[in-house]
Amino acid sequence: MIETQETLNFTTMPLIIGVLALIFGTFIFIFALWRRNKRRKLTGIGEFTCSDRMINTKGTEKILQILATVLLLSGFILITYEALRTENKVTTEITAS
Repeated sequence: MIETQETLNFTTMPLIIGVLALIFGTFIFIFALWRRNKRRKLTGIGEFTCSDRMINTKGTEKILQILATVLLLSGFILITYEALRTENKVTTEITAS
């Protein structure tokens, strides 16, 4: 019974951090795309009229997309690494018993 409880405990800190990184990366990426689409529509023309603000806006959107991509990749890598580590730990315990 104790072995079953240990093997079913998949919630670890790297897994939680990986899931949070995926969630925040997705939201940031969607926000950057939403902001770019809003800027290109007729309603966004009133908000983004100055040409000097346009350069800053494009730069901000590019930085947000890069940040979102880094968060998505790091979250995916953390989840994959933790899943492989947990699987290796379980198989090592099973073969050692």
